[in-house]
Amino acid sequence: MTETELNRLRAKLRRLDLNEAAINSCLHQFEADLETYASASRVIDSWERPDPSQTVLQALACGLIAAVLGGWFASVS
Repeated sequence: MTETELNRLRAKLRRLDLNEAAINSCLHQFEADLETYASASRVIDSWERPDPSQTVLQALACGLIAAVLGGWFASVS
């Protein structure tokens, strides 16, 4: 890959909030696997950034389920 392509991949990886060590490791792995820019770009695009609102909704759902099951177990006992 050319230096321009590496810089573009580096920018994509920075948007995923990776640190410089992780970025360099990913780029080194892409080069070791003889990935082209297009294939490396597709791999990076397939990685999803965690959505904080989704995490909060999952925590609230788990809390609700735990409360309902706890109430049910308390009423059964």
